[in-house]
Amino acid sequence: MEAKITNLLELVNKLPEKQRRLFNRFYSVNLSESKLILSNKMREFVKIRFKSLKRVENQKIIAINNNFTGEGSLFNELRSLRPRPTIKMSTRELENKKNCVFCKPENFTPSDSFGRIKGKYCITASNIAKYDYFHSLIIFKEHNPLKIKKVWLRDYFETAEKWFLEVKKLDKEAKNNFLIWNCLWRSGASIIHGHMQVTSSKMKYGKVKKLEEISEKYKQKFNSDYFLDLFRVHKSLGLLREINGTKMLFYLTPVKEKEIVIFSKEKRFANLSDLIYKIIKNYFRLGVKSFNLSLYKIENYWITHLVDRGNLEDKSSDIGGMELYGNSVISFDPFKLSEKFKL
Repeated sequence: MEAKITNLLELVNKLPEKQRRLFNRFYSVNLSESKLILSNKMREFVKIRFKSLKRVENQKIIAINNNFTGEGSLFNELRSLRPRPTIKMSTRELENKKNCVFCKPENFTPSDSFGRIKGKYCITASNIAKYDYFHSLIIFKEHNPLKIKKVWLRDYFETAEKWFLEVKKLDKEAKNNFLIWNCLWRSGASIIHGHMQVTSSKMKYGKVKKLEEISEKYKQKFNSDYFLDLFRVHKSLGLLREINGTKMLFYLTPVKEKEIVIFSKEKRFANLSDLIYKIIKNYFRLGVKSFNLSLYKIENYWITHLVDRGNLEDKSSDIGGMELYGNSVISFDPFKLSEKFKL
């Protein structure tokens, strides 16, 4: 049987009983076929756009919910073929340094109270409009965020580690560290020039705190480790890769397209830079140009999320009311994503 998301129920039913029970503990799945009637005037357009009348008239939709976290995804690959309004964009826009304040950060960005941390390929700056107590930037020397080298990425992460240490010297209670990389405007970046953001907070962010609580309750109820069992579920379906002890999941309930989640017990998160570099290069090979990356720690795990944010020329948003208040709506199959990744 072909490994694809619409065959998930059959794939699960073929698992050994122990693995099947564990999957069903974690996930609720529903496969439905939604039917519609096309008008005669629509049929030719549908043939051209979607390549098949039958696929449109009888659409397979699979809903997956994580029974513990509340994460949920609705999969329908047909949605990736919808007509979308686009804007013309030249890649030269990514090289345009005119009026870029981040190209001269020491002149046009504020510094933290403890000064700046300089890496070989980046420098820190305090965020002028903060969304937390400590909130700063790791500004890349390279303007174009789609130009990336392994040694550069390692330096960005090492500089972030040094920033977290400086913050801890100022306030020992600011120990909840969070790193994000919003790459280009589809991901929420307001400036093209490559940069990451780092925050350190006295309070744990809501979603991180919730996941910690879920892990603790799971341990109490099942006398087992939530994360280890999550790995086992993904591994049983061929959706987990292990690299030197670090687990990489092609996530069954992605928040958006092509989400990958990394779990690592490395002492330093900078040690994940080589793997993250490979993932980003795979993203580029698959046509991803705008993505979000987030990194934080729960228990002994560094947890990293990467997710595709869509075509840079696409005028429509990739997130709507359903994603904000219901379930994520996904068109890219995690089984296909696993097949296409080369590490």
